[in-house]
Amino acid sequence: MNGKINKTGLIASGKFDGSHACLTAATSAGNVLVHSPHRASSENFEDAQSVGRLSWSGELAELHIGNQVTALCIGRLEEDEREFLVVGTHTHVLAYQIEDNADLFYKEMRDGVHNITTGRLGWIKYQVIIVGGNCSVTVLDHEGNELYWTIASGIVRVITVFDFDGDAQNELLIGTDDSEIKVQKETLVMWQVKETSPVSTLLPLPGRKFAYAVTNGTVGVYENGTRIWRGKSKHKITSMKTFDINGDGVLELITGWTNGKVDARICSTGEIIFRVQLNSPIAGIVEADYRRTGKADLVIVSESGEVRGYLVGTSMDVSEPGELYRQLLSKKEALEVEIRQRLVTTPNQFLGSKLAVSLTSTRGAVRLALASGPGLVIYCAIVFAEEIFDGETFVAHPRKPNGELEIELRPPKDGPIDIHMKTYVGAPGSDLLQVYELMQQLPAFCMYEIINPADAKIEDLQDIGVTFETGDRPQRIALWLNRSLAISEELEIAVDGPNAGRLDLCLRGLRDNKLHFLSVNASGKINMLTEDPTFAGDVVQSLANYLGIVELTSEANFPAEEKRMVEILERVKELKEIEVKLQTEAAGVTNILKALMIRLEDSRILDDSKGMKKRVTQLQMVGENFMRENEIRDNNYRELTSALKALNTGVQNVSRIRVGGAATNAINRCRAAIKDENPKALIHAIRNG
Repeated sequence: MNGKINKTGLIASGKFDGSHACLTAATSAGNVLVHSPHRASSENFEDAQSVGRLSWSGELAELHIGNQVTALCIGRLEEDEREFLVVGTHTHVLAYQIEDNADLFYKEMRDGVHNITTGRLGWIKYQVIIVGGNCSVTVLDHEGNELYWTIASGIVRVITVFDFDGDAQNELLIGTDDSEIKVQKETLVMWQVKETSPVSTLLPLPGRKFAYAVTNGTVGVYENGTRIWRGKSKHKITSMKTFDINGDGVLELITGWTNGKVDARICSTGEIIFRVQLNSPIAGIVEADYRRTGKADLVIVSESGEVRGYLVGTSMDVSEPGELYRQLLSKKEALEVEIRQRLVTTPNQFLGSKLAVSLTSTRGAVRLALASGPGLVIYCAIVFAEEIFDGETFVAHPRKPNGELEIELRPPKDGPIDIHMKTYVGAPGSDLLQVYELMQQLPAFCMYEIINPADAKIEDLQDIGVTFETGDRPQRIALWLNRSLAISEELEIAVDGPNAGRLDLCLRGLRDNKLHFLSVNASGKINMLTEDPTFAGDVVQSLANYLGIVELTSEANFPAEEKRMVEILERVKELKEIEVKLQTEAAGVTNILKALMIRLEDSRILDDSKGMKKRVTQLQMVGENFMRENEIRDNNYRELTSALKALNTGVQNVSRIRVGGAATNAINRCRAAIKDENPKALIHAIRNG
């Protein structure tokens, strides 16, 4: 395929006539190339077919878009075997029927187009087109009609359909620029996780698994919301696909990289079983029956236009340049270390030595304390952890090694984080060290310390927070707290005395010094005093997951949050009114421009040069005013989107302090109140769900 590919990910394969596989790719010139290797033997195509956007030249056709292509995918109507092409630009989305050389629809997208996919969602009965834009997700039918729209937490870089809960109905799987992966079912967020970099690729896998890639070179797989493996490279992934490369009947994860490498991994473990190297970055990977053999091949396209195909059962493994040398060098170093270990007599103090590890939350951070055995000192400790450190790695190398070492950890958000530690321990002055490798999980709420209620002003939180019934014993809630907090002594429920069967706990956030008070009575009722609805939602979701609660209602009172959301609602109302006014003015200016164009054409026909100059001057003035008004309109729309995003965040907080049907009802009531612009109904939904 000739021509420079526009950017990675803009490669697709489709059967536009219902039987022959064609390869499509976006170019840097703002066009889409279509390659049909079987066109010469097909009677359906004619060389004269160049009336529409598409013009054929032998096996290759060029679809003229006119703007930079930002997204590309293939769709199909259920009643038609032919597939169609969907192209996204910064301002529009085009659905094009290649076989008929005609538009299905051409629709303006005010939020832009960053990713497009097609599929069936559980709450919509037919195939749809799903568009990811600037902080929004839009679902269209095959005629371009909007069926669904929702706010996202950031720019939607990747979106697909995925059956997350195993109910045979697809949900939305969304990856955004703010490093978030989210599963959404209509208005309900079913699951979400924060990664370390913006999400670049998502791919559904068999068995409720999905693969993901982020821009820092990390690739991994989640199963049922739990990550089962991850790997990292200095290069970035540009494309992912599933394909049975070794012919064992099980799909492998195929990944393409910016350095031109393509590898295949076992989905369940991440082990690489296939590798090939191209001369330029990988633009896309597709599966297509490109040779009409009745079996699909793996087709790889590079940014330079190189196309390669591989059969099922391929066992090729081409090493990267210098890889064999690096492997031999690594083996040599390992053998040299083994020789040194055999020559040096092992000190007696190494026998049976241990490394003690403890976690406590105090003095503004989580303290990871390491202590070596008697007669030994800690020379170095390497800690690997996502999100906590820049580059995910921290090395502690004290100038004067001793038997104890303390490392500060400051997780940026609540939630369990796995840390991997390598600690180098040895005798003072020794050049032979013992390495301990340990895995530790930071508790979900490790950035909160327990303080004495007498030292805090609990009365400032009176009647602010959330109250709910767990229906469980307070002892189990205490077990959850022991698991969720980084504390040196475990919490216990008193069996006698005035506080028998009760638990009162005062927490202070180490990030912001905010106070939170939890009170649990003998029946399992929890009264949580806090001004932070996000923290309250995290607590409710974590506790419900631990106790196995599937339905939970609550009563909430967050005056500051209620005031904020009501103010945003009023601002949204104002911005919508301004938007309508601006649209009306834009329509009027458009009519003036059309009238001036007609008069200009009349002057040209009458050879009236003076009239032509006058009309051109008027067109320039009106055009400049129109551009200024359009800029005002765009700014107003961005502000409206930002306000809707803030409202959506508040609605999600309202739903997270409830579980199951209560959470869904809270979202629906909040959205209904926002749609009706009813602040009283919104406050009632926040408080009671």
